[in-house]
Amino acid sequence: MTTTGNKMHPISSASIESLPNELLLPILEARVVPSLFGVCKRWHHLLASEVMPPLYKQIGKVHVPQGNVKEQALIVDRIYKLEEKLSETAKVNAIFRRIFTLAKSLSALEFKEKTEEKRGLTLANYSSYLLNINRLLLWKMLPGGEEYLSREKIKHLPLEKKGELLRDWIEKNCKNIKVLNLTKAGLTYLPPEIGQLSQLQELYLNQNQLTTLPTEIGQLSQLARLNLNQNQLTALPIEIGQLSQLQSLDLKESQITALPTEIGQLSELTHLYLNQNQLTALPAKIGQLSKLQWLYLNQNQLTSLPAQIGQLSQLQTLDLNQNQLTALPAAIGQLSELTRLYLNQNQLTALPAEIG
Repeated sequence: MTTTGNKMHPISSASIESLPNELLLPILEARVVPSLFGVCKRWHHLLASEVMPPLYKQIGKVHVPQGNVKEQALIVDRIYKLEEKLSETAKVNAIFRRIFTLAKSLSALEFKEKTEEKRGLTLANYSSYLLNINRLLLWKMLPGGEEYLSREKIKHLPLEKKGELLRDWIEKNCKNIKVLNLTKAGLTYLPPEIGQLSQLQELYLNQNQLTTLPTEIGQLSQLARLNLNQNQLTALPIEIGQLSQLQSLDLKESQITALPTEIGQLSELTHLYLNQNQLTALPAKIGQLSKLQWLYLNQNQLTSLPAQIGQLSQLQTLDLNQNQLTALPAAIGQLSELTRLYLNQNQLTALPAEIG
């Protein structure tokens, strides 16, 4: 196989066999489609051993930029409901089948032209489809969005072209909405255009498959309620601290391993739900949440609490059930408004005298 510009041309099988791996692999990586696995045993071996495993890892890095390889694989398998025992080649094929099916459902003529190019199993294709599929899923949930996308002149556009229209459409039609419910919208990625909805006061993103939040989330300066429970988030962007009006933040049942110190900038926060995550520690800045009343940390991996927990002067409920705590800081005795403290299923052998 040889390439001219962006096109691929067949060559004789003898020439194929004579190409050294260092020349053949870049060609396969750039133009891999499922049919190439059947060309010859050598190609099948190279694709399965040298092309698909790195691509699977790259997809993992897209979703969990800061995680290790094991964490990335675990999250990708959860998003796409893949069996762990499958080979990386089988997983990549399953991921792209899902992506292509979604793309076609959102843009019926998606594969009518340049089919081979669009069906390539490449990171560039994956990233493009991921962004534009989620743009369309978001768009359909916006007021008037589904109706607009059903217009004759719009519905026949390629998926990528539709996605490029979202920003201008929001600017003209949807910039001032106050409440947006994206529960169970099928999102695996939150498009950056979410930041245009600067008047949002309530945003519901629960029961999706989000693994990250865009930095543009920090532009939602009027947001009072943010619900993200039952996603696959492993971390929060530092821009979360810019949500100066936020009163309720629900992050339960996700995969969060650490909180950014900027969490302490949420000066209006009264309710924080972090139960059923993977937290092993809390930042000292959590003590700056001076209006916090409810803090749910049950079913995490906490081994200790920062002394600054005692600065939460308005705290009424603190749930620490099912962690790995061996001791509590003496400062917990400073929580004068606390009426409910849950400590079941920890490793505590004694309580501080200050608890009263």
